Amino acid sequence: MQKAILYLGIGLMAGLLLSASITTPTHIQDNERPGPEHKFLSDMVGEFETHNSIWLTPGAKPLMIEGKATLRMIMDGRFLLSHSQMPELKQESYAVIGYNRNRKVYTMFSIDNQGCEMDYFEGKREGKGAIVLKDPLGFVQVTMKPTKKGKSNTEVVILAGDEPYVLASTDLVQMETDDEKD
Repeated sequence: MQKAILYLGIGLMAGLLLSASITTPTHIQDNERPGPEHKFLSDMVGEFETHNSIWLTPGAKPLMIEGKATLRMIMDGRFLLSHSQMPELKQESYAVIGYNRNRKVYTMFSIDNQGCEMDYFEGKREGKGAIVLKDPLGFVQVTMKPTKKGKSNTEVVILAGDEPYVLASTDLVQMETDDEKD
């Protein structure tokens, strides 16, 4: 038993020394650092009131639900973490949005308390405007549109079925902070 622990310890030390001696090529190191795409994501940081329109079926009158969202950069500016809540529906969600500089795509993982699955989306930015993300099967599209300072719109469109239809549209309006009041 003691020999096994000794060998395990020696193996772990050798692995640590080996991994410390391996250097990453410069072009890969550069792609691991946040870039201008991450700066674009960081411009969305803040505390927001959300005004949600939700269509349960195509052509139906939307439910109008108020909520709040907090967006902040995490992991040294590599990812945008979004936490949103709609208390009236007892709904809460998280999304992590990033940019893969090697593949040149925006990515997003999202979860909510309405199910047990993790949703994955990826896509590109349209010029200097919206980020358009789709799930791998192409059933759902999420479009994030910054409109002007302190405001943006996120739209979820169901692409599957006879005709695409908007499932949800959320306008985010940045709440005034104490710093902005002065």
